[in-house]
Amino acid sequence: MNKISHLVIISLLIISALLFAVPHASSKDLQVIYPARESEYDTRDDDLVEILKTALDKTIPTDGPYTMRPSIQMNEGRCRQELKSGVLVNIIWSVATKEAEAEFLSVKIPLRKGILGYRVFLIRKQDKDKFAAVKTLDDLKKFSVGQGHTWNDLAVFKANGIDTVTGNDYERLFEMLMIGRFDYFSRGINEAPAELADRKDKYPDMMLEENLLLYYPWPKFFYVNKHDKTLADRVERGLKIMIKDGSFDDLFNKFNQKHIDAVNLKNRRLIKLDNPMLPSSVPLDRKELWYDPFNN
Repeated sequence: MNKISHLVIISLLIISALLFAVPHASSKDLQVIYPARESEYDTRDDDLVEILKTALDKTIPTDGPYTMRPSIQMNEGRCRQELKSGVLVNIIWSVATKEAEAEFLSVKIPLRKGILGYRVFLIRKQDKDKFAAVKTLDDLKKFSVGQGHTWNDLAVFKANGIDTVTGNDYERLFEMLMIGRFDYFSRGINEAPAELADRKDKYPDMMLEENLLLYYPWPKFFYVNKHDKTLADRVERGLKIMIKDGSFDDLFNKFNQKHIDAVNLKNRRLIKLDNPMLPSSVPLDRKELWYDPFNN
């Protein structure tokens, strides 16, 4: 064997060793598919995407690499249906309901510390004085609320005797409000300021109601397919690491503090609704997991 042949053989052996030593990311990485935005203006859940990514990052040392991408565009109802197969989407975020707990595996850590349960209203400017006069739940029942037809809290409003009007499309609901199909659009305090700002040119007569704060326990959990315990366990461990090292609070403040400041919570009249859909397994007793606007 001449010197050149010997070098070629050695080179091939080295290349083969390297190929077997390096894992093939495309086949071995955990594949995480999460819900895509519903419209170009839809930034509601950008924080949840970052929370999910951070939880997965925190577990790379113990669980290995992953890839993460959005699903095809689907509304919330279809996302829930597709999660049952785990093909087009294999993790979603959704409010904690008895139905969801029965259908999927949940990670029982309230995302955004349950802030979505504190609701403010988008209204028409011409109705400002009408809502300023609302003092009680009975007063609020004189007005109709707009909801997505697949949204889970539709049942909460109905259970509390509030007139509801539904729409099939998230973006369409803003138009329905402004043409008078319903009286107010109930939004999380983390949603309303951005939604108003993004649409101020399109709907200049839409405003944030200034006096009322609606509350019902309405935590969001990560949910996965019933058979995907590996993913549920990994996300839960990642979230617990985040809570312990402070990065969970850091992301909460990054995405929510500006909205909390914008809606002036402590000077609003609180109206509470019952939530008959809330599972008994929700950890309401763990105060460190929840945001309380009156004790912060």
